[in-house]
Amino acid sequence: MGFNKLIFFMLSLIKESSQNALERFYDKIGEDISISQQAFSLARKKIKWEAFEELLDFSANTYYQEAGNEIERFCGLRISAIDGSKQSLPNDPPLRKYFGTSGAGNISPTAQGSILLDILNDVIMDGRIEPMSTDERTIAKMHIKKLKGMESFEEWKELIIFDRGYPSFELVNELTESKIHFLMRVRKKFSTEIDELSPGDHHRIYLEQDEKKIPVRVIKFNLDGGEEETLITNLFDKKYEIKTFKTLYFKRWPIETKYDQLKKKLEIENFSGRLVDNIRQDFYATLVITNIASDLVYKAQEEVEIDQQGKTNKYKYKINLNHAIGVIKDHLIMAVSEEDEIKRQKLLDEMIEMLQKRIIPIRPGRSLPRGIPRKARFHHNHKSNC
Repeated sequence: MGFNKLIFFMLSLIKESSQNALERFYDKIGEDISISQQAFSLARKKIKWEAFEELLDFSANTYYQEAGNEIERFCGLRISAIDGSKQSLPNDPPLRKYFGTSGAGNISPTAQGSILLDILNDVIMDGRIEPMSTDERTIAKMHIKKLKGMESFEEWKELIIFDRGYPSFELVNELTESKIHFLMRVRKKFSTEIDELSPGDHHRIYLEQDEKKIPVRVIKFNLDGGEEETLITNLFDKKYEIKTFKTLYFKRWPIETKYDQLKKKLEIENFSGRLVDNIRQDFYATLVITNIASDLVYKAQEEVEIDQQGKTNKYKYKINLNHAIGVIKDHLIMAVSEEDEIKRQKLLDEMIEMLQKRIIPIRPGRSLPRGIPRKARFHHNHKSNC
């Protein structure tokens, strides 16, 4: 199995037995070749998981290079969010030892996943899968380092939104010294001085540690249910009012739906191997395909909106993501693995046309209840493909 085909096969998101997936893959590309699961396992050992991390970097950087100044921004800022999510793993002792455990009895092998998502352009800029002993703030600093190394990074042109598990003096200091704007939701008791503030906009409150002071702006307001919300930021420009920060913070919601897409639709926890490197390979491969899929869906959505212009439909329409994922799983690898540039573009255009036909109405006011108990989708003792 050549290097290119091995990469493309692993990007095809193996969600069944490896042997069945191999047979299906070679049938799709029209080659009468039989490769055993054992041969595949040996071949993938020769590929470093970092190769897939580099593919993720390439997918993000390529998007920004092609989009240029046309990327969506908010008041001139690129808006991203960082959030983590536990990743259930196959029940193997080496994985339990390396990544750690969680759950009832603390016996289920689990990793700490995290992504940095450009929430307005739906681009995963960085991803991490680390042992449970690595806290979210440490992983956040890894994301910040990756962001600063991107060609598209601009000092004071970035804003990262964090939920209330992230605020700390060290992280605020890291962001400030990196010349990155932030917006963080903070818990009670994060700062006694902040807790004592009345609702409103407080422009210069200092966080202090070891004789160092960092100025932050504190925004306090009441939610519709009466609960008090507290945000801190280093956006001091008075053009940003309290209502602006309310709007900004709730723009982080796409990172929640991105995890829903990754876990439920792309089955990121349904790993195809039982080695530490296999887990990392599969994790990054899924993020790569997610970025490619987002770009295709965006292009198809543009065509849908052009087609809807001048029509008197009751609702606007958007691409049905469930159907889109099916199209992408079936056709994407065939398209990107095509060596002939003209044929490859033709296959991608055909995919966009297929996505355009899979639309659903956008009904205002529809929302899903939160707080629904989670259920394991791929039980760690019974993975379907490894």
